[in-house]
Amino acid sequence: MAYFNHAFNKTFIADSTLATAGTATSALTAGQVALVDDSTWASVALPGAPVAGALGYVVQGSFYSKDTIGNNPGHGGYKESVKSKGINPRYITRLWQANCLTASQATASLSLAADCAPCGKTQFMRIDVKGSPALRFLNHNAYAIADSANICCIDGQEYIDPVLVLATMAQMALADPLIKPFVAEASGGGIVATVAGVATTYTIAEALDGTYTPSTDPVADQVSAAANFVGAYVDTVFGNCSFDTRDHFNAEPVEIIVSELDETGEVCNDCGVASRTPGSMQQTQGEEVVRDLIMSERYRQSPYNQGNADSARLREIEMSDELLSAVDRTATYKAYYIQHSVPRFNNPSGVFDNDQYVYKIYVKCSDAAAQAEVEKLMDALSAWATAKGNDVPVEENAYW
Repeated sequence: MAYFNHAFNKTFIADSTLATAGTATSALTAGQVALVDDSTWASVALPGAPVAGALGYVVQGSFYSKDTIGNNPGHGGYKESVKSKGINPRYITRLWQANCLTASQATASLSLAADCAPCGKTQFMRIDVKGSPALRFLNHNAYAIADSANICCIDGQEYIDPVLVLATMAQMALADPLIKPFVAEASGGGIVATVAGVATTYTIAEALDGTYTPSTDPVADQVSAAANFVGAYVDTVFGNCSFDTRDHFNAEPVEIIVSELDETGEVCNDCGVASRTPGSMQQTQGEEVVRDLIMSERYRQSPYNQGNADSARLREIEMSDELLSAVDRTATYKAYYIQHSVPRFNNPSGVFDNDQYVYKIYVKCSDAAAQAEVEKLMDALSAWATAKGNDVPVEENAYW
């Protein structure tokens, strides 16, 4: 029979790694990771390799502070260290790491030249909000259309100051209840007024309350303007006391698009310049890491209660709170991956099959020292595999 291309997962959270040799697995502290030689069941010095034995193990100290639950000796073993399967260097198939990426907000801007807003003609701005935040809120993407509110001109005036036009439209758009949760004016001021080549930044309020003095002849005064917006959605997050793995956490940034429309609703191509940059989420959020850790512990038959009225109390009794406290859900983590297989040389089906395993080692992006130590472990595995005729380099900035 055939098997799907599946890999069994196990998660490690590394605060540090063990660089000294000869430490027993029982002496590893919570979050301490070591490369262990199967001939001695003790740690090896990094960046060395467990050359004495046939197999190596990635081992981490348990996060549980007690060995039993409720002082019941029949249900012990919670302080037992977390171990990988035996890793044969000839069957390491891939080693890789995902670099730390910081989150960035989506941005959008609309620029108008001096002659883009003739007197007697209403201008329109449309802001579209796309992405999973809007879809979860409305079940469809959101948009709002704002106008220049028929700004009056004095006798003889030909064009309206574009700063005043953009600020009026931006104020109306950001007040729309459908897109207000997702869009904000750029930090420091959403309106940039350029007069005779000199740019000055104003908030939308300042552009309308008299702080900025509108020009009655923007063409002669060489006035142009830009309105700048950022994606600004913040999801609801519950604390550890009421944490539930089924809670949603946002993994997609909100996207915003701004455009200039004419009075017929068509996008103006002859006046107004729109631009945008997509946002990005940080890689490997703490929300993902804590869920991976809980799932990995559940494979070890460690309890994790949720969904009941007394779940918070049961988690305290069963030490599940110690798993939650092991991960900073607000932090970003760097991920290291080790993939290897365990061949089934004696398979009743008559087919040579492999069981695949992937070990995820998470380190806080802010913990440079721990990252350096885990990279020694990765380099040791790569060198060990290469020495056994299996050339497996550590891939940079690759993702699972």
